[in-house]
Amino acid sequence: MKQFIFVLVLSFLFVSQLSGQSSSNGSVKIIQDSRVEQLLLIHSRFKLAHPETEGYKIQIFMDSGNDAVDRANSVVDNFSVNFPEIPVDLTYGAPYYRVRAGNFRSRIEAEGYLKKILPYFSQAFITKDKIRL
Repeated sequence: MKQFIFVLVLSFLFVSQLSGQSSSNGSVKIIQDSRVEQLLLIHSRFKLAHPETEGYKIQIFMDSGNDAVDRANSVVDNFSVNFPEIPVDLTYGAPYYRVRAGNFRSRIEAEGYLKKILPYFSQAFITKDKIRL
């Protein structure tokens, strides 16, 4: 038992002498390769030139016909009232008008919003699309 207490006290004294990186004035010094700044600049220029990326949207309407654009605009208005925080787009790809909502980076994120949208738009589904971040 005496040995155990001795080892415990010795361990405590040893550990108390150890310290991590400490600084007396509370500042942090970052050391990085100079090429990191260049890479960040290249990345920001690329994002400006290519503002869209692959992601997911929720399609809530698709129709063709003479009054399809009127129905699509009605759906956009209805959606915007019920979900003002989610961006909505009306697009035309011959012969269909499509209304798609959201700019989701992952399918899991889109699934969460789909559950909220389905009570209002029962035909809604997730689709891959170009999104703006």
